[in-house]
Amino acid sequence: MTFSFTNAQTIEEEVAKKSCECIQSKRSPEGQITSPEIKKCVSKSGDEVLRSKDPQEVKRLTKNMEEVVARLKTVYQLVEKCLPRIDA
Repeated sequence: MTFSFTNAQTIEEEVAKKSCECIQSKRSPEGQITSPEIKKCVSKSGDEVLRSKDPQEVKRLTKNMEEVVARLKTVYQLVEKCLPRIDA
């Protein structure tokens, strides 16, 4: 059980890392990025990471919608760290 949790965390970190790389490449000259662009980066990165994994592992990771949502929330929390600061 511990192994599968560690493995899932690694996938979340991998998706977040790729998402942050995408976000950095899409930022405007002023350093800003729109919410739809962020969502595209996260979605594209998630697809890339899952395609690189064993199909059985992907099936296990995506069969429970509540777990998928929880993983996605974690990815977005990690991605927040690489987003540009917004001065209010």
